[in-house]
Amino acid sequence: MFLLDYLNHRRDCQFKQNERVARLRGLPSCYHAAFSPLDRDIVTKPIQSLVEDVHNDPSKATQILRTYGKVAVKAHEKTNCVTEVMIEPAERWLKDGSVNLKGPLAGIPISLKDSLEVGGFDTTVGISSLTGNAQRTDGPHVKLLKDAGAVPYVKTNIPITLLSFESTNQVWGQCTNPYNEKYTPGGSTGGEGALLALGGRLGVGSDVAGSVRVPAHWSGIYSLRCSTGRWPKSGALTPMPGQDGVPSVLSPMTRTLNDLAYFTRSIVQMEPWKYCYTCHPLAWRSDVEKAYKEKKVLKVGIMRTDNVVDPSPPCQRALEMTEAALRRAGHEIREISPPDPYEGLQAASLLLNNDGVRTATDCMRWGEWNDKGVAQMLFYMRLPRPIKYLHYLWVKYVRRDPVWAGLLRDWHPKSAYEVWGLNARREAYKRRWFEWWNHVDVDFIIAPPNATPAVPHGGMHDAVSSCGYTFLFNLLDYTAGIIPVTHVDREKDALSPHFNIKKLNGVAQGAYKLYDADAMHGLPVGVQAYQHSASFVPKLATKIVQWLDLQKDDVLLDVGCGDGVLDVEFAKILAQGSGSLHGTDASLAMIDAARQTCRDAPNATFQVIDSTTPNAYQRETYTKVFSNAALHWILSAPSTRTSTFQSMYDALQPGGSLILEMGGQGNVCEMRTAIVSALARRMSMENIIAAEPWFFPNEAWLQRTLESVGFVVERCEREWRPTTADRGGVEGWVRLMGGQWLDVLDDEQQREEVIKECAQVLRHVCGGEGGDGKEMISYVRLRAVAKKPAA
Repeated sequence: MFLLDYLNHRRDCQFKQNERVARLRGLPSCYHAAFSPLDRDIVTKPIQSLVEDVHNDPSKATQILRTYGKVAVKAHEKTNCVTEVMIEPAERWLKDGSVNLKGPLAGIPISLKDSLEVGGFDTTVGISSLTGNAQRTDGPHVKLLKDAGAVPYVKTNIPITLLSFESTNQVWGQCTNPYNEKYTPGGSTGGEGALLALGGRLGVGSDVAGSVRVPAHWSGIYSLRCSTGRWPKSGALTPMPGQDGVPSVLSPMTRTLNDLAYFTRSIVQMEPWKYCYTCHPLAWRSDVEKAYKEKKVLKVGIMRTDNVVDPSPPCQRALEMTEAALRRAGHEIREISPPDPYEGLQAASLLLNNDGVRTATDCMRWGEWNDKGVAQMLFYMRLPRPIKYLHYLWVKYVRRDPVWAGLLRDWHPKSAYEVWGLNARREAYKRRWFEWWNHVDVDFIIAPPNATPAVPHGGMHDAVSSCGYTFLFNLLDYTAGIIPVTHVDREKDALSPHFNIKKLNGVAQGAYKLYDADAMHGLPVGVQAYQHSASFVPKLATKIVQWLDLQKDDVLLDVGCGDGVLDVEFAKILAQGSGSLHGTDASLAMIDAARQTCRDAPNATFQVIDSTTPNAYQRETYTKVFSNAALHWILSAPSTRTSTFQSMYDALQPGGSLILEMGGQGNVCEMRTAIVSALARRMSMENIIAAEPWFFPNEAWLQRTLESVGFVVERCEREWRPTTADRGGVEGWVRLMGGQWLDVLDDEQQREEVIKECAQVLRHVCGGEGGDGKEMISYVRLRAVAKKPAA
């Protein structure tokens, strides 16, 4: 009997893998071809533009599908991220009316976690006994997606039982991290994380303990864990039916922040309560969205640790980078002490597994491989309780580890009476959080998503309990999102020589046992943000970098690159593919600094170039030209303004994009006045005006000038942005922004006198004398995205 069960298991695994191979090989040759300029244009185009293209010409949906089909094929070859291949049926759906090409997601290919039900395709969730279970019709969730215009084209890999941060099973095999094949992309929606990181667009996963957030953190994408009732849940298969101690929720995952906001808004505006009985009939609250966008100062709570596993160096650094960015943008950071997160981890782990991990493993056949983390939980759950109690006493009183002991103490199947008690404990804990949050008055909280970056394959054997940062907010049922921030750096993120893993509790030891900054070099690191509701996705990334939307195969020209601080992050993205970066600046000192900053990026080169020189760059070389905070100096001479944009236009390949931002006005005007006043007492006004380094136009001038050289302007805006002065304060700002102008004074002592005079005047303008003493500097940012027409 056992042998027959095992043979059937092996047979069904082999059948599904052969079926997948046949479907991939059977795709038309266009899906296996190299990326064309049109493919690159589609992959980099904003989602709103793609939808508009399909609304205007429905036939374009087929080309969009073929582009993303190529992405999926290549991503699968690298990471084994795809399970069911639905590309050819998807082409038919576009033609037979199965997909609504007038919807808000018209023609956008969407990948789905393997657990979602698509008519005609199996939903195995990595369990061999579930092969051959295809339903004849789509589940409610897929029906909603098709009515919105989305095109399901592949399903993606998961862990068996869906209870792990590793996406491995014997039906589909092991999914690998797109940045390092020795590491996992996360789980349980890990296949989605890998595909989206390698160029996919939209995806749907599920989250019960961090299953869309951990893959986003470990694979470098965006995700949002929605509150229950906000996003449709029905139409997905779970290996744990009936588990409601910590409800699972289906939620969106995307490659860009813009896509995440657009996707979420589109689904809610489709009135999902008409498709799914679990959804609340709550419309998209545009007034709330608008209010947050217009809010100048957000109150941000920062949770630096869950008091179980302190974040590893890169995760701590990502949190600090986010904190610094928020402070620079003028937002208020508040240190917080919420109700004990450890108590939440205890309650959540017991509630999720109160059946003794029995239901999740019931469908498994004899001899079927189990996830190493789940196997650990199952092994301990089945130990005789007297033995477990003795072990608990040893851990608590001999090892003196109350944290690990507290998680082990009640690790056994629960009676109905005990489950009711756990439910009451959960509700009391949620009430404490609710009252605490209202008392501290914060808009949202930022925290690490996990204590470490991605773990190596098999790592959940040790790190299975290191899930508190995400699991906590499943228990509380708060909206939580992930934003990628940085990557592991072997030098910056090395552990201190004094670090002693033996001093950590058992949970932390399991996590840090796997941490190796050198081996993890280059892996993504994100930050997690939590809110009471799903109506707001915090925008923590710099907007112009979001607009750039850099892809791994881009060829990027950075005009006015400065010291290369942004370029070092760009180079990491480009290193994932065939992309490259070329930075230019008129200052030799800046170019030398950029070369040093990017010394470990072989795909980045830097050159001293005066951007105002006609034909400054190689013609038709770059897919994107980028300039951040340099053009207000570069364009200072009226005679060279048009020719500068002409050089950028000529440098772009047909279909390429210019993405730019410059700053001025605000307190810059007052600084200019202060500098002119101080200089006028020392030299002629004619020389002062001739040396002025700034130019700051309005949107109309910028759009008119870009169009005059052939660009098609897609976006153009101005935004007032207050910024907290850094350690140099207003004086340091004058030295930086006014440095070029002040060089007209040959006498160094006079220059210092002018700087001190200007700083003294500006301190009255920029504050700093009352309250917390911080000086605020305001800018107006002018941004634009323009495209060179395709040939």
